[in-house]
Amino acid sequence: MITRIFNRLSQRSRRIKMDLLQQWLPLRGDERILDIGSQVDPHSRQVLERYPDPRRITAANIVPEHLAAIRAACPGVHTVLCDARQMPFRDREFDIVYSNAVIEHVGDLAAQQRMADEVRRVGKRWFLTTPNRWYPFEFHVRMPFISWLPPRWMHRAARLCGYDHIQRRYRCGNDYSDVQLLTARQLRRMFPDSLVLKSRVTFWPETLIVVGPVDANGRLVVL
Repeated sequence: MITRIFNRLSQRSRRIKMDLLQQWLPLRGDERILDIGSQVDPHSRQVLERYPDPRRITAANIVPEHLAAIRAACPGVHTVLCDARQMPFRDREFDIVYSNAVIEHVGDLAAQQRMADEVRRVGKRWFLTTPNRWYPFEFHVRMPFISWLPPRWMHRAARLCGYDHIQRRYRCGNDYSDVQLLTARQLRRMFPDSLVLKSRVTFWPETLIVVGPVDANGRLVVL
């Protein structure tokens, strides 16, 4: 029952993200798109499944198995094994850089800043999402208020009892040390030429979305 509720919330959240992407960066079908942390997602259908010309998508991931699944499910997509903090692409090579819930997994604030710098380097425009640290429920661990703790304390508390997404149950000993949640203020510092939107499914924004670049009046610009 609880798992079904979480799945419904997640799918609704991803549909809202796709609506916001289309609102801010309308996809014509001729853009070159970089999808960082790309994975096959047939249920909520992200950029990988929605874009009309898969040959114009480059899917980047550090997990070879995810890239193999993409090649099998989405023929024509170009796959690249690489780290989001140091990508092998030219400056402004892509019209749009898209990334769904990746930046919170790349390391500490310094590592996250390196990813942000890379996104702004290789993309003319970008659309990134990440969980809101101040939401009073953490969806990786599936515990209330735990994300309000300093990251080191959060990781220690999560080891005592956290949700195992593979076994689909709560248990001790889970390692969530790769989860470094961000606030809207931190994202604005990392992406100074961008807007930070707040997406809400429940009573409080669960997701933060970075869209850029924008001018001094908050209007989207194309480099």
